[in-house]
Amino acid sequence: MRRFLLIIALLATLGVSAKRMPENPLMIAHRGGWTKRVITAPDGSTHKEFVVPENSIAAVGMAKRFGYAGIECDVKYTADSVMIIMHDRTLNRTLRRAADYSPLTEPVKVAEITFEALRRDYVLASDDPAMRVPVPTLEELLAECKKQGMIAVLHSKIPASYVVAQKMLGDEGWVAFNSYDETLVEARKISNCLILLDPGQQKNQSAERTIQRLEALGGRCGVSSMNRRLLTEEYCRAMREKGFEVQSSIFKTPHEVQALRNGVTILLTDFAKLPEPKQRSVMKLRKRNIRTSQPVNKQWSRELECGALTLEIDFAGTVTILLNGEKRYQLTRNGRGVDRFGMRFTEAAPSLQVEVAEGGIIRSLKADVYQY
Repeated sequence: MRRFLLIIALLATLGVSAKRMPENPLMIAHRGGWTKRVITAPDGSTHKEFVVPENSIAAVGMAKRFGYAGIECDVKYTADSVMIIMHDRTLNRTLRRAADYSPLTEPVKVAEITFEALRRDYVLASDDPAMRVPVPTLEELLAECKKQGMIAVLHSKIPASYVVAQKMLGDEGWVAFNSYDETLVEARKISNCLILLDPGQQKNQSAERTIQRLEALGGRCGVSSMNRRLLTEEYCRAMREKGFEVQSSIFKTPHEVQALRNGVTILLTDFAKLPEPKQRSVMKLRKRNIRTSQPVNKQWSRELECGALTLEIDFAGTVTILLNGEKRYQLTRNGRGVDRFGMRFTEAAPSLQVEVAEGGIIRSLKADVYQY
């Protein structure tokens, strides 16, 4: 409960001005704290398969375990108007047949199947049989968010979903998020929750126009975008100076680092984790004055079920960084500066590779591995 109240206070103060930017932005897990595992087929080929499915009850608990403040989830109607948690318009990617766990070969549309048939005939896809459960309803997922003390960010254009969220979680427990002004107006009518507007593909996506749209909505508002070219430093500053939040939405590596540089206040992410100021790392590496001839190649031997590898680097020039053999960053600074970033992982021993381009230097590097 105490952590939840701290999150509420953080939401209330984020974005008031550029001078009051927190050390870390609010971290929201995209579709929850889902996890995947590499599966090797008999022919030697590999693919990734969900262990903790996205948009599932288990994904709420996993996001809590990883230390996120909240989860983003997607709301859809079934054919008989039951609100469920589902991203895609079809069941094919994330569900399997309940009878034999076989994949769906023909498209099965969410809007064309009844809730009874959905719950009876299909389960969430997972490499773990215990996770092969029916799709949750909106109410079921929100109840889990309340239990876990997690903020629910509803990516939904269904006004009825806002009514349910407000009733179950209150103003501070949920966020309304989509690109439709008229739908978000319905959220504001019933709640003083935080509203995040996606400017979408409108021709005029200037900060001035977006601010006008947010001011028309009133109350606690902000902007969210998947468009990294939109969220420039100038755009983010203009939003924050007006007291609005700025959310970068599932930016790919390494663009979440640039979003952090530009001053986003909320990071909606599939993988990112930042250094934990108050949490003790279980493994770490400290280096100073790293130059071109001194590449870093660190492989920790301890495998963690759930963990995060984070970096804080003070550097100038160009550096190339590889986290866990998976996330590659090429970062450049003309002058001295500090970047803080990282990634969550499961069932792995973390690793780190760092190289400095000619003429560059890393004055200090702090790598920390956290266990969850």
